[in-house]
Amino acid sequence: MTQGKIAFVLWADRFDEALAALFVAELRKAGLRVKLVSLASQPSSGAYGLTLVPDLTLEQALPLVGQASCVVIPCGAAGLKRLKNDPRLQEFLVQAHSAGATFIVHQSGAADLEQCAWPFASKPEPVVYTDGEDALGAVRRVVG
Repeated sequence: MTQGKIAFVLWADRFDEALAALFVAELRKAGLRVKLVSLASQPSSGAYGLTLVPDLTLEQALPLVGQASCVVIPCGAAGLKRLKNDPRLQEFLVQAHSAGATFIVHQSGAADLEQCAWPFASKPEPVVYTDGEDALGAVRRVVG
């Protein structure tokens, strides 16, 4: 990944907080600039009840999205389905894709990407993970 770029980890209700924390920690450990981005205006609790404090709201992240090196979506298909009708998120994802960002998604959500009109359903294909251990491998493939 290029210096000065930003890795964005998206955060919303019922996302997997363990995976979000893993992605943020591993990307930062690799020396990358990472921002946890809240998709809601109020605090959001993860799938297991833990509330994470985001670095930015989606509105604050939009002006920075041209610097995106990667976008991590730490949820499965159900989380993606809830998000696909959000026009702010659509704009964010289109701009991140235009910036050449790599997308990291759960396997259950990857299949759903192909059914959506989202830009990252096309090439390059997203980096896909299946569980916590595989998520670590996904991060290492991106920063490696």
